[in-house]
Amino acid sequence: MEDWSRGWAPPTYRVDEHGKVIGRRNDRVPHNWGRWGDLDEQGTTNFITADRLRAATRLVVTGEVVGCAIPIGEEMPVHPSRPSVVHTHWLTGADLVAGLVPDRAAGGFYGADDHLAMPLQSATHWDGLSHAFHQDTMYNGFWIGTVGAAGGARRCSTHLLADRLVGRGVLLDLPRDQGVDRLSPGHAITTDQLDSCAARQGVEVRTGDILLVRTGELPWFYSLEDKTPYWTGNHAGLSVTTVDWIYTHEVAAVALDNRTFEVTPFEKPYDVTYPLHSRLIRDLGLTIGELWWLEDLAATCARLDRWEFLLTAPPLPVTGASGAPTTPLAFF
Repeated sequence: MEDWSRGWAPPTYRVDEHGKVIGRRNDRVPHNWGRWGDLDEQGTTNFITADRLRAATRLVVTGEVVGCAIPIGEEMPVHPSRPSVVHTHWLTGADLVAGLVPDRAAGGFYGADDHLAMPLQSATHWDGLSHAFHQDTMYNGFWIGTVGAAGGARRCSTHLLADRLVGRGVLLDLPRDQGVDRLSPGHAITTDQLDSCAARQGVEVRTGDILLVRTGELPWFYSLEDKTPYWTGNHAGLSVTTVDWIYTHEVAAVALDNRTFEVTPFEKPYDVTYPLHSRLIRDLGLTIGELWWLEDLAATCARLDRWEFLLTAPPLPVTGASGAPTTPLAFF
């Protein structure tokens, strides 16, 4: 028989009426547990204040709009461990014209209806605060048992961020800064590289920003006829050493144009897989984005020599979700 389990013992802790593990403290630093209250479920999006949002709207000057989402369909990257996208129609014009659906069945209405089934951690999306766990807790000490198959995420659901992820966006274009088309597989983006890129672009990363970091990976994925190297190979991404930098800069959210967000293979030593996910989501309460299309945005920023913009990127408000697709728009 396959050894599928590492063993399990019943919990020795208790959970209070708010879904928090009683007496559990976060021994990893830095962290934001309790920073916005013991029952906060919005994490670093709290940095986007009304004043900062008003300031971000003043960045709209030319009226140009740039989309940062990839098309949702069979051609988009979906990890092999997750089910593929299924998009079907049940009422179509073709069926009506061909007589396959009697007109009376549609009540005289001529049109089309379709359905979509997909993993929420696919397409251009946000990983929410109930997506990463450690020591039986997620952000702010909420018990991982508040996320279940029947009720979904009863704490830290991404639908609670539906009106939060709008503000000043900043793009750091690492490949352009380093003179390459894309960062090499396994390239770990360090704080020095983030600072150098920001300095060369003449942009400052401020409190409440939604930070976008380009690696150039998605165009490579779409150029591959055989996608195997994409799924089996290494990926450029943020180094786990960026945790303190992200904490100090008080950014509201961070998004990349790759599928792993953090560098793979993971930097040693690490005690859990996806160590940066664990530190940022669970400890800082940071919402992180993956598979963002940043090519058009990078070209626009370079042409205008402007690396800041108003960004709207609310998650799809799926109740009880641990992640959700988004359609980010940058306004110049």
